[in-house]
Amino acid sequence: MTLIIHPEVKELKEELSQLILEYDDLTNHICPDIERRYVLKFGLYEYRLYERELQIDKLKRKIQLIRIEINHGNELNLDKINEKLDAEFEEYEKQVQAQMDEIKYLEENNPEKLSPEDSKKLKKLYRKLIKRLHPDLHPNQTFFELNLFYRAVYCFENGDLKGLESVATLLPEDDVEEVSEIEKIKELIQEFEQRISKLKDDYPYNKKELLDDEDASNEYISMLLELIKDREEDIRNLEKRINKLIENV
Repeated sequence: MTLIIHPEVKELKEELSQLILEYDDLTNHICPDIERRYVLKFGLYEYRLYERELQIDKLKRKIQLIRIEINHGNELNLDKINEKLDAEFEEYEKQVQAQMDEIKYLEENNPEKLSPEDSKKLKKLYRKLIKRLHPDLHPNQTFFELNLFYRAVYCFENGDLKGLESVATLLPEDDVEEVSEIEKIKELIQEFEQRISKLKDDYPYNKKELLDDEDASNEYISMLLELIKDREEDIRNLEKRINKLIENV
């Protein structure tokens, strides 16, 4: 026997399932894709800028260390100074290298994407499984159903349409739907709305507009190139100052 569900409960469950789908899609597909696009388009320029800014900091610190030795009347040992610099900036150097490693990894590993048709099927089927298996909508589900839900989440995260279809075939027949508390569903709706809003306000989603605007993207690259050029001039000037200090010792 099928229970008669209050119309508002059914409507709220529809809304909640759509929000859960949107959140999971943002987390597992949309935001990672935006981040990949951003790193591949701007990452090398940002890396070059950060690398030069780090070099400037090291040169400024080197000047300080040289002056300390001169002021104390010590014999200038550049090897020791360079060793001290390497130790002080080791963590920063690792961050720069990690940035380059990420760029190389993304360049060499291009994940296969579902066709638009299969992507639509994936989302439609996942939403169906959310409505049937999500713990927030079905707090009294069986252990078997909970395992099916986790399998469905894994398949969706990895864009595995066939796997998701296999989960759907294992879905128990059930024509009885529990009536959930309206206020509880409303709270969950509000929670997922807030999660989605935060995702869209933060990196990488907040770079989507920049990526989609070719003129803005080119302008940003031009700005980065100009900054790199300025930093290179700063580096040359600092190196000249260091050479003069050494010559005057």
